[in-house]
Amino acid sequence: MRGVLLLVLLTLTLIPLDPLTGEPPIQNRLDAHVSQGRLMETVRDLSLFHGRQSGTPGGEAAAAYLQRRLPQASLQSFPIRALQICPPVKVSLTAGGHTKRLQNTSDFIPILNGAQAHLASVQVVFVGYGIADSVLGLDEYAGLSVSGKVVLFLRGQPKGYTGRGTHREKVRTARAKGAVAYLTVTGPLLTPYEHRRGMSQRPMAFYGEDPAEALPGLWIAPAVADTFLVPVRITLESFQKDMDRALSPRSVETGSVMTIEMDQSQSNADAANVLGLWPGSDPDLRHETIILGAHYDHFGVQDGTVFPGADDNASGSAVLLEVARVLAAAEAKPKRSILFLALAGEEQGLLGSRFYVAHPARPLSDTKAMINVDHAGVGTGKLTVGLSRLEKVTAQAAADTVGLGAQLELFGLFPGGDHVPFAEAAIPTAAIVSSGPHPDFHQPTDTPEKISPDILASATRLTLSLVWALANAGL
Repeated sequence: MRGVLLLVLLTLTLIPLDPLTGEPPIQNRLDAHVSQGRLMETVRDLSLFHGRQSGTPGGEAAAAYLQRRLPQASLQSFPIRALQICPPVKVSLTAGGHTKRLQNTSDFIPILNGAQAHLASVQVVFVGYGIADSVLGLDEYAGLSVSGKVVLFLRGQPKGYTGRGTHREKVRTARAKGAVAYLTVTGPLLTPYEHRRGMSQRPMAFYGEDPAEALPGLWIAPAVADTFLVPVRITLESFQKDMDRALSPRSVETGSVMTIEMDQSQSNADAANVLGLWPGSDPDLRHETIILGAHYDHFGVQDGTVFPGADDNASGSAVLLEVARVLAAAEAKPKRSILFLALAGEEQGLLGSRFYVAHPARPLSDTKAMINVDHAGVGTGKLTVGLSRLEKVTAQAAADTVGLGAQLELFGLFPGGDHVPFAEAAIPTAAIVSSGPHPDFHQPTDTPEKISPDILASATRLTLSLVWALANAGL
Protein backbone atom coordinates (compact mmCIF):
# COMPACT_ATOMS: atom_id res chain seq x y z
CA MET A 1 0.00 0.00 0.00
CA ARG A 2 2.82 2.36 0.88
CA GLY A 3 4.49 1.63 -2.47
CA VAL A 4 1.27 2.46 -4.36
CA LEU A 5 0.94 5.74 -2.43
CA LEU A 6 4.53 6.68 -3.27
CA LEU A 7 3.91 5.92 -6.95
CA VAL A 8 0.80 8.14 -6.98
CA LEU A 9 2.69 10.98 -5.30
CA LEU A 10 5.58 10.63 -7.74
CA THR A 11 3.18 10.66 -10.70
CA LEU A 12 1.49 13.81 -9.45
CA THR A 13 4.82 15.58 -9.11
CA LEU A 14 5.58 14.84 -12.77
CA ILE A 15 2.34 16.44 -14.05
CA PRO A 16 2.70 20.20 -14.55
CA LEU A 17 0.09 22.14 -12.54
CA ASP A 18 -1.92 25.14 -13.66
CA PRO A 19 -0.37 28.11 -11.77
CA LEU A 20 -3.83 29.67 -11.17
CA THR A 21 -5.88 26.67 -10.05
CA GLY A 22 -3.17 24.37 -8.75
CA GLU A 23 -4.72 21.55 -10.80
CA PRO A 24 -3.29 19.57 -13.73
CA PRO A 25 -3.82 21.35 -17.09
CA ILE A 26 -7.13 20.54 -18.72
CA GLN A 27 -5.23 18.77 -21.55
CA ASN A 28 -4.21 16.11 -19.01
CA ARG A 29 -7.80 15.65 -17.87
CA LEU A 30 -9.03 15.42 -21.47
CA ASP A 31 -6.11 13.17 -22.39
CA ALA A 32 -7.30 10.54 -19.94
CA HIS A 33 -10.54 10.11 -21.92
CA VAL A 34 -8.86 9.14 -25.23
CA SER A 35 -9.92 5.58 -26.02
CA GLN A 36 -7.81 3.23 -28.12
CA GLY A 37 -10.83 0.96 -28.47
CA ARG A 38 -13.01 3.69 -29.96
CA LEU A 39 -10.21 4.83 -32.27
CA MET A 40 -9.72 1.33 -33.65
CA GLU A 41 -13.48 0.80 -33.96
CA THR A 42 -13.68 3.90 -36.15
CA VAL A 43 -10.77 2.76 -38.32
CA ARG A 44 -12.43 -0.63 -38.82
CA ASP A 45 -15.80 0.96 -39.60
CA LEU A 46 -14.39 3.40 -42.17
CA SER A 47 -12.38 0.62 -43.82
CA LEU A 48 -15.65 -1.14 -44.71
CA PHE A 49 -17.02 1.59 -47.00
CA HIS A 50 -15.68 0.12 -50.27
CA GLY A 51 -12.59 2.33 -50.30
CA ARG A 52 -14.47 5.63 -49.71
CA GLN A 53 -13.80 7.04 -53.17
CA SER A 54 -15.31 10.51 -53.46
CA GLY A 55 -18.28 10.59 -55.81
CA THR A 56 -19.25 6.94 -55.22
CA PRO A 57 -21.79 5.27 -52.89
CA GLY A 58 -18.90 4.25 -50.62
CA GLY A 59 -17.84 7.88 -50.27
CA GLU A 60 -21.43 8.94 -49.55
CA ALA A 61 -21.81 6.25 -46.87
CA ALA A 62 -18.58 7.37 -45.20
CA ALA A 63 -19.79 10.98 -45.20
CA ALA A 64 -23.06 9.94 -43.56
CA TYR A 65 -21.12 7.98 -40.92
CA LEU A 66 -19.01 11.04 -40.09
CA GLN A 67 -22.01 13.37 -40.09
CA ARG A 68 -23.76 11.24 -37.46
CA ARG A 69 -20.75 11.57 -35.14
CA LEU A 70 -19.88 15.26 -35.33
CA PRO A 71 -21.56 18.10 -33.42
CA GLN A 72 -23.86 20.45 -35.36
CA ALA A 73 -22.83 18.56 -38.50
CA SER A 74 -23.55 19.66 -42.05
CA LEU A 75 -22.40 18.77 -45.56
CA GLN A 76 -20.60 21.02 -48.02
CA SER A 77 -21.03 19.54 -51.51
CA PHE A 78 -18.93 20.16 -54.59
CA PRO A 79 -18.64 18.55 -58.05
CA ILE A 80 -16.09 15.82 -58.68
CA ARG A 81 -15.20 13.30 -61.38
CA ALA A 82 -15.42 9.66 -60.23
CA LEU A 83 -12.95 7.38 -62.01
CA GLN A 84 -13.10 3.60 -62.16
CA ILE A 85 -10.61 1.09 -63.57
CA CYS A 86 -12.66 -1.69 -65.13
CA PRO A 87 -11.60 -5.30 -64.62
CA PRO A 88 -9.68 -7.04 -65.93
CA VAL A 89 -6.52 -5.06 -66.70
CA LYS A 90 -4.04 -7.16 -68.69
CA VAL A 91 -0.36 -6.25 -68.93
CA SER A 92 2.61 -8.24 -70.22
CA LEU A 93 6.21 -7.46 -71.04
CA THR A 94 8.79 -9.08 -73.26
CA ALA A 95 12.45 -8.43 -72.43
CA GLY A 96 15.53 -10.38 -73.42
CA GLY A 97 13.38 -12.83 -75.35
CA HIS A 98 11.24 -13.73 -72.32
CA THR A 99 7.55 -12.79 -71.92
CA LYS A 100 5.94 -12.29 -68.53
CA ARG A 101 2.34 -11.55 -67.54
CA LEU A 102 2.36 -8.82 -64.88
CA GLN A 103 0.15 -8.96 -61.80
CA ASN A 104 -1.98 -6.03 -60.72
CA THR A 105 -1.13 -4.54 -57.26
CA SER A 106 2.19 -6.40 -56.94
CA ASP A 107 3.83 -5.63 -60.32
CA PHE A 108 1.83 -2.53 -61.24
CA ILE A 109 -1.12 -0.34 -60.30
CA PRO A 110 -2.86 1.64 -63.06
CA ILE A 111 -2.84 5.43 -62.85
CA LEU A 112 -6.36 6.78 -62.32
CA ASN A 113 -6.84 9.34 -65.08
CA GLY A 114 -9.64 8.00 -67.27
CA ALA A 115 -7.35 6.90 -70.12
CA GLN A 116 -7.94 3.74 -72.16
CA ALA A 117 -5.18 1.50 -73.51
CA HIS A 118 -5.35 -1.20 -76.18
CA LEU A 119 -1.69 -1.61 -77.07
CA ALA A 120 0.01 -4.71 -78.45
CA SER A 121 3.79 -5.27 -78.51
CA VAL A 122 4.71 -1.60 -78.22
CA GLN A 123 8.36 -0.64 -77.78
CA VAL A 124 9.48 0.77 -74.40
CA VAL A 125 11.90 3.70 -74.21
CA PHE A 126 13.66 4.61 -70.97
CA VAL A 127 13.70 8.41 -70.62
CA GLY A 128 15.38 8.74 -67.22
CA TYR A 129 13.40 11.17 -65.09
CA GLY A 130 11.33 12.21 -68.10
CA ILE A 131 12.53 15.81 -68.03
CA ALA A 132 12.83 17.96 -71.17
CA ASP A 133 14.29 21.26 -70.00
CA SER A 134 16.92 22.69 -72.33
CA VAL A 135 17.00 25.97 -70.37
CA LEU A 136 18.31 24.26 -67.23
CA GLY A 137 20.47 21.84 -69.18
CA LEU A 138 18.59 18.56 -68.93
CA ASP A 139 16.70 17.33 -71.98
CA GLU A 140 16.27 13.57 -71.66
CA TYR A 141 14.39 13.38 -74.96
CA ALA A 142 17.21 14.94 -77.02
CA GLY A 143 17.93 12.89 -80.16
CA LEU A 144 15.30 10.32 -79.22
CA SER A 145 12.03 9.38 -80.92
CA VAL A 146 9.23 8.14 -78.66
CA SER A 147 6.36 8.55 -81.13
CA GLY A 148 4.01 5.54 -80.91
CA LYS A 149 6.02 4.09 -77.99
CA VAL A 150 5.72 3.65 -74.23
CA VAL A 151 8.04 5.78 -72.09
CA LEU A 152 9.44 4.71 -68.73
CA PHE A 153 10.52 7.41 -66.26
CA LEU A 154 11.44 7.70 -62.58
CA ARG A 155 9.53 9.71 -60.02
CA GLY A 156 11.15 12.92 -58.78
CA GLN A 157 14.31 14.44 -60.16
CA PRO A 158 18.10 14.05 -59.92
CA LYS A 159 20.11 15.94 -57.31
CA GLY A 160 21.77 18.39 -59.67
CA TYR A 161 18.60 19.52 -61.42
CA THR A 162 17.41 22.87 -60.05
CA GLY A 163 13.99 22.85 -61.70
CA ARG A 164 10.94 20.92 -60.56
CA GLY A 165 10.07 17.75 -62.44
CA THR A 166 6.38 17.28 -61.66
CA HIS A 167 4.46 14.19 -62.71
CA ARG A 168 1.98 16.27 -64.69
CA GLU A 169 4.73 18.04 -66.64
CA LYS A 170 6.43 14.72 -67.40
CA VAL A 171 3.19 13.27 -68.80
CA ARG A 172 2.51 16.45 -70.77
CA THR A 173 5.99 16.20 -72.30
CA ALA A 174 5.58 12.50 -73.15
CA ARG A 175 2.24 13.20 -74.81
CA ALA A 176 3.69 16.12 -76.82
CA LYS A 177 6.51 13.86 -78.01
CA GLY A 178 4.01 11.30 -79.32
CA ALA A 179 4.18 8.60 -76.63
CA VAL A 180 1.11 6.37 -76.40
CA ALA A 181 1.49 5.38 -72.73
CA TYR A 182 3.86 5.78 -69.81
CA LEU A 183 5.32 3.84 -66.91
CA THR A 184 6.52 5.49 -63.72
CA VAL A 185 8.60 3.99 -60.93
CA THR A 186 10.20 4.99 -57.62
CA GLY A 187 13.96 4.52 -57.61
CA PRO A 188 15.88 3.08 -54.63
CA LEU A 189 17.68 6.34 -53.79
CA LEU A 190 15.09 8.36 -51.87
CA THR A 191 15.35 11.99 -50.80
CA PRO A 192 15.47 12.90 -47.08
CA TYR A 193 11.88 14.15 -47.33
CA GLU A 194 10.74 10.86 -48.91
CA HIS A 195 12.48 8.95 -46.10
CA ARG A 196 10.83 11.20 -43.51
CA ARG A 197 7.38 10.62 -44.98
CA GLY A 198 7.95 6.86 -45.12
CA MET A 199 7.89 6.53 -48.93
CA SER A 200 8.18 2.99 -50.26
CA GLN A 201 9.19 1.79 -53.74
CA ARG A 202 6.08 -0.29 -54.26
CA PRO A 203 3.61 0.73 -56.97
CA MET A 204 0.86 2.94 -55.57
CA ALA A 205 -2.64 4.01 -56.45
CA PHE A 206 -2.50 7.54 -57.76
CA TYR A 207 -4.78 10.07 -59.44
CA GLY A 208 -2.81 11.33 -62.41
CA GLU A 209 -3.27 14.12 -64.87
CA ASP A 210 -6.59 15.60 -65.93
CA PRO A 211 -8.50 13.21 -68.24
CA ALA A 212 -8.46 15.85 -70.99
CA GLU A 213 -4.68 15.54 -71.28
CA ALA A 214 -4.18 12.01 -69.99
CA LEU A 215 -2.08 9.15 -71.30
CA PRO A 216 -2.59 5.55 -70.18
CA GLY A 217 -0.19 5.05 -67.28
CA LEU A 218 1.02 2.38 -64.88
CA TRP A 219 2.96 2.78 -61.64
CA ILE A 220 5.30 -0.22 -61.74
CA ALA A 221 7.46 -2.06 -59.23
CA PRO A 222 11.26 -1.48 -59.34
CA ALA A 223 11.87 -5.13 -60.20
CA VAL A 224 9.65 -4.76 -63.26
CA ALA A 225 11.49 -1.61 -64.35
CA ASP A 226 14.82 -3.37 -63.96
CA THR A 227 13.49 -6.21 -66.12
CA PHE A 228 12.78 -3.72 -68.90
CA LEU A 229 16.35 -2.45 -68.54
CA VAL A 230 18.06 -5.86 -68.61
CA PRO A 231 18.78 -5.70 -72.39
CA VAL A 232 20.65 -2.39 -71.95
CA ARG A 233 22.53 -3.56 -68.84
CA ILE A 234 21.58 -0.80 -66.43
CA THR A 235 19.51 -0.75 -63.26
CA LEU A 236 17.49 1.98 -61.59
CA GLU A 237 20.10 2.26 -58.87
CA SER A 238 23.06 2.51 -61.23
CA PHE A 239 21.19 5.11 -63.28
CA GLN A 240 20.39 7.24 -60.22
CA LYS A 241 23.98 7.09 -59.00
CA ASP A 242 25.32 8.07 -62.43
CA MET A 243 22.87 10.98 -62.65
CA ASP A 244 23.83 12.21 -59.19
CA ARG A 245 27.51 12.16 -60.21
CA ALA A 246 27.01 13.92 -63.54
CA LEU A 247 23.78 15.47 -64.79
CA SER A 248 23.35 14.44 -68.43
CA PRO A 249 20.79 12.51 -70.53
CA ARG A 250 21.08 8.71 -70.31
CA SER A 251 17.89 7.80 -72.15
CA VAL A 252 17.88 4.65 -74.23
CA GLU A 253 15.73 2.33 -76.34
CA THR A 254 15.34 -0.72 -74.07
CA GLY A 255 14.63 -3.28 -76.78
CA SER A 256 11.72 -4.45 -74.60
CA VAL A 257 8.07 -4.41 -75.63
CA MET A 258 4.80 -4.53 -73.74
CA THR A 259 1.10 -5.15 -74.20
CA ILE A 260 -1.56 -3.25 -72.23
CA GLU A 261 -5.32 -3.81 -72.19
CA MET A 262 -7.03 -1.34 -69.86
CA ASP A 263 -10.41 0.39 -69.75
CA GLN A 264 -11.39 3.20 -67.40
CA SER A 265 -14.76 4.86 -66.90
CA GLN A 266 -15.51 8.32 -65.58
CA SER A 267 -18.66 10.04 -64.41
CA ASN A 268 -19.62 13.41 -63.02
CA ALA A 269 -20.70 13.21 -59.39
CA ASP A 270 -20.85 15.12 -56.11
CA ALA A 271 -18.55 14.82 -53.12
CA ALA A 272 -19.04 16.34 -49.68
CA ASN A 273 -16.92 17.81 -46.94
CA VAL A 274 -18.43 17.07 -43.53
CA LEU A 275 -18.38 20.02 -41.11
CA GLY A 276 -18.96 19.82 -37.37
CA LEU A 277 -18.86 22.76 -34.97
CA TRP A 278 -17.90 22.91 -31.28
CA PRO A 279 -18.75 26.50 -30.29
CA GLY A 280 -16.36 28.57 -28.21
CA SER A 281 -17.25 29.86 -24.76
CA ASP A 282 -15.62 33.29 -24.73
CA PRO A 283 -18.00 36.02 -25.99
CA ASP A 284 -15.06 37.97 -27.40
CA LEU A 285 -13.31 34.99 -29.08
CA ARG A 286 -16.01 32.51 -30.07
CA HIS A 287 -16.21 34.03 -33.57
CA GLU A 288 -12.59 32.93 -34.10
CA THR A 289 -11.99 29.40 -35.36
CA ILE A 290 -9.46 26.61 -35.00
CA ILE A 291 -9.93 24.00 -37.75
CA LEU A 292 -9.14 20.35 -37.15
CA GLY A 293 -9.10 18.58 -40.51
CA ALA A 294 -8.59 15.10 -41.92
CA HIS A 295 -9.51 13.70 -45.31
CA TYR A 296 -11.71 10.63 -45.34
CA ASP A 297 -11.63 9.69 -49.04
CA HIS A 298 -9.47 6.96 -50.58
CA PHE A 299 -9.29 5.04 -53.89
CA GLY A 300 -12.42 2.94 -53.81
CA VAL A 301 -12.58 -0.33 -55.75
CA GLN A 302 -10.25 -0.44 -58.75
CA ASP A 303 -9.89 -3.36 -61.18
CA GLY A 304 -12.02 -5.34 -58.72
CA THR A 305 -9.64 -4.66 -55.81
CA VAL A 306 -10.73 -2.77 -52.67
CA PHE A 307 -8.39 -0.11 -51.26
CA PRO A 308 -9.46 0.06 -47.56
CA GLY A 309 -7.32 3.10 -46.65
CA ALA A 310 -6.99 2.27 -42.95
CA ASP A 311 -3.86 4.34 -42.37
CA ASP A 312 -4.65 6.77 -45.21
CA ASN A 313 -6.81 8.15 -43.87
CA ALA A 314 -9.27 6.31 -41.68
CA SER A 315 -6.63 6.90 -39.00
CA GLY A 316 -6.76 10.70 -39.29
CA SER A 317 -10.56 10.61 -39.51
CA ALA A 318 -10.63 8.52 -36.34
CA VAL A 319 -8.45 11.13 -34.60
CA LEU A 320 -10.88 13.86 -35.67
CA LEU A 321 -13.92 11.96 -34.37
CA GLU A 322 -12.22 11.04 -31.11
CA VAL A 323 -11.21 14.64 -30.36
CA ALA A 324 -14.82 15.67 -30.99
CA ARG A 325 -16.13 12.88 -28.75
CA VAL A 326 -13.74 13.66 -25.88
CA LEU A 327 -14.61 17.36 -25.89
CA ALA A 328 -18.33 16.61 -25.95
CA ALA A 329 -18.14 13.91 -23.25
CA ALA A 330 -16.15 16.21 -20.97
CA GLU A 331 -18.33 19.21 -21.86
CA ALA A 332 -15.04 21.06 -22.34
CA LYS A 333 -15.58 24.51 -23.82
CA PRO A 334 -12.52 26.26 -25.26
CA LYS A 335 -12.52 30.02 -25.75
CA ARG A 336 -12.46 29.84 -29.55
CA SER A 337 -14.74 27.69 -31.67
CA ILE A 338 -13.42 24.45 -33.17
CA LEU A 339 -14.50 23.42 -36.65
CA PHE A 340 -14.13 19.72 -37.39
CA LEU A 341 -13.55 19.39 -41.13
CA ALA A 342 -13.68 15.91 -42.68
CA LEU A 343 -12.49 16.48 -46.23
CA ALA A 344 -13.38 14.72 -49.49
CA GLY A 345 -11.40 14.66 -52.74
CA GLU A 346 -7.94 14.85 -51.18
CA GLU A 347 -6.54 12.05 -53.31
CA GLN A 348 -7.71 13.82 -56.49
CA GLY A 349 -5.68 16.92 -55.73
CA LEU A 350 -6.85 18.44 -52.43
CA LEU A 351 -10.22 19.19 -53.99
CA GLY A 352 -12.16 19.33 -50.72
CA SER A 353 -9.74 21.60 -48.91
CA ARG A 354 -9.40 23.90 -51.91
CA PHE A 355 -13.18 24.09 -52.17
CA TYR A 356 -13.48 24.95 -48.46
CA VAL A 357 -10.86 27.70 -48.68
CA ALA A 358 -12.75 29.17 -51.66
CA HIS A 359 -16.12 28.77 -49.85
CA PRO A 360 -15.37 28.94 -46.11
CA ALA A 361 -18.16 28.18 -43.66
CA ARG A 362 -16.53 30.60 -41.21
CA PRO A 363 -14.46 33.61 -42.33
CA LEU A 364 -10.84 32.85 -43.17
CA SER A 365 -9.94 36.17 -41.56
CA ASP A 366 -11.16 34.70 -38.25
CA THR A 367 -9.54 31.30 -38.79
CA LYS A 368 -6.51 31.30 -36.49
CA ALA A 369 -5.03 27.89 -37.35
CA MET A 370 -5.65 24.66 -39.26
CA ILE A 371 -4.39 21.31 -37.94
CA ASN A 372 -4.40 18.46 -40.47
CA VAL A 373 -4.02 14.79 -39.48
CA ASP A 374 -3.09 12.27 -42.18
CA HIS A 375 -1.85 8.64 -42.06
CA ALA A 376 -1.31 8.61 -38.30
CA GLY A 377 -1.52 4.90 -37.51
CA VAL A 378 1.78 3.16 -38.32
CA GLY A 379 5.50 3.81 -38.09
CA THR A 380 8.22 4.07 -35.49
CA GLY A 381 6.16 5.44 -32.61
CA LYS A 382 7.35 9.01 -33.10
CA LEU A 383 5.14 11.79 -34.41
CA THR A 384 6.15 14.15 -37.20
CA VAL A 385 4.67 17.66 -37.30
CA GLY A 386 5.15 20.08 -40.18
CA LEU A 387 4.51 23.71 -39.26
CA SER A 388 3.76 26.87 -41.22
CA ARG A 389 3.38 30.20 -39.41
CA LEU A 390 3.18 28.34 -36.12
CA GLU A 391 6.10 28.42 -33.71
CA LYS A 392 7.79 25.11 -32.94
CA VAL A 393 7.65 25.97 -29.24
CA THR A 394 3.84 25.88 -29.44
CA ALA A 395 3.75 22.33 -30.79
CA GLN A 396 6.51 21.24 -28.42
CA ALA A 397 4.67 22.64 -25.39
CA ALA A 398 1.45 20.86 -26.43
CA ALA A 399 3.36 17.58 -26.70
CA ASP A 400 5.20 18.12 -23.41
CA THR A 401 1.94 18.78 -21.59
CA VAL A 402 0.67 15.27 -22.34
CA GLY A 403 4.03 13.52 -21.98
CA LEU A 404 4.79 13.15 -25.70
CA GLY A 405 7.64 15.65 -26.00
CA ALA A 406 10.30 13.00 -26.57
CA GLN A 407 8.27 11.48 -29.43
CA LEU A 408 7.97 14.71 -31.39
CA GLU A 409 9.85 15.52 -34.63
CA LEU A 410 9.29 19.08 -35.86
CA PHE A 411 9.80 20.41 -39.39
CA GLY A 412 8.64 23.22 -41.65
CA LEU A 413 5.74 23.15 -44.09
CA PHE A 414 5.04 19.79 -45.71
CA PRO A 415 4.51 20.33 -49.47
CA GLY A 416 1.55 17.93 -49.71
CA GLY A 417 -1.75 17.55 -47.83
CA ASP A 418 -4.99 19.32 -47.04
CA HIS A 419 -3.20 21.92 -44.92
CA VAL A 420 -1.51 23.36 -48.04
CA PRO A 421 -4.49 25.42 -49.36
CA PHE A 422 -4.84 26.95 -45.89
CA ALA A 423 -1.11 27.74 -45.71
CA GLU A 424 -1.39 29.34 -49.16
CA ALA A 425 -4.16 31.52 -47.70
CA ALA A 426 -1.71 32.67 -44.97
CA ILE A 427 -3.42 30.66 -42.23
CA PRO A 428 -1.05 29.02 -39.68
CA THR A 429 -1.00 25.25 -40.14
CA ALA A 430 0.25 22.08 -38.50
CA ALA A 431 0.32 18.73 -40.32
CA ILE A 432 0.48 15.71 -37.99
CA VAL A 433 1.59 12.28 -39.26
CA SER A 434 3.12 9.24 -37.61
CA SER A 435 6.86 9.03 -38.28
CA GLY A 436 8.68 6.28 -40.14
CA PRO A 437 7.78 3.86 -42.93
CA HIS A 438 4.22 3.54 -44.21
CA PRO A 439 4.79 0.43 -46.35
CA ASP A 440 1.12 -0.02 -47.30
CA PHE A 441 0.61 3.59 -48.43
CA HIS A 442 -1.92 3.68 -51.34
CA GLN A 443 -1.99 -0.12 -51.36
CA PRO A 444 -4.90 -2.57 -51.06
CA THR A 445 -2.94 -3.95 -48.09
CA ASP A 446 -3.61 -0.77 -46.04
CA THR A 447 -5.93 -2.65 -43.68
CA PRO A 448 -7.01 -2.10 -40.04
CA GLU A 449 -4.84 -4.86 -38.61
CA LYS A 450 -1.75 -2.91 -39.75
CA ILE A 451 -2.72 0.02 -37.48
CA SER A 452 -0.93 0.41 -34.12
CA PRO A 453 -3.44 1.39 -31.40
CA ASP A 454 -0.61 2.96 -29.37
CA ILE A 455 0.60 5.15 -32.24
CA LEU A 456 -2.94 6.17 -33.15
CA ALA A 457 -3.71 7.08 -29.54
CA SER A 458 -0.50 9.13 -29.28
CA ALA A 459 -1.42 11.06 -32.44
CA THR A 460 -4.85 11.72 -30.95
CA ARG A 461 -3.46 12.92 -27.63
CA LEU A 462 -1.02 15.29 -29.36
CA THR A 463 -3.76 16.60 -31.65
CA LEU A 464 -6.17 17.15 -28.78
CA SER A 465 -3.53 18.99 -26.74
CA LEU A 466 -2.51 21.22 -29.66
CA VAL A 467 -6.10 22.02 -30.66
CA TRP A 468 -6.97 22.93 -27.09
CA ALA A 469 -3.86 25.08 -26.68
CA LEU A 470 -4.56 27.01 -29.89
CA ALA A 471 -8.26 27.40 -29.05
CA ASN A 472 -7.33 29.07 -25.76
CA ALA A 473 -4.03 30.83 -26.49
CA GLY A 474 -3.54 34.56 -26.81
CA LEU A 475 -2.97 34.46 -30.57
